[in-house]
Amino acid sequence: MQNSLIEQIKNLPNKSKERFRLKLREKAIMRTRARLIETRVDIEELSDEDLEVIIRNEEDKLLDEYKTKGIIALLALLGISWI
Repeated sequence: MQNSLIEQIKNLPNKSKERFRLKLREKAIMRTRARLIETRVDIEELSDEDLEVIIRNEEDKLLDEYKTKGIIALLALLGISWI
């Protein structure tokens, strides 16, 4: 099921993909800032590579959340209980 979702995303027009990636990146950056503030880490102390790894990790988490929510919505639409 996840492969079909990935295939559908690949078939989207490039402009839509770029917009989606930009919004995803912005949200990941906001989550990264919040996470670093919560842990009291100074952003300026981290190297660009470290920040990139943390942001990429947040992007991956967001993508997983979107996939899970999509599957749950599909199951609800079909009347199948998740629990």
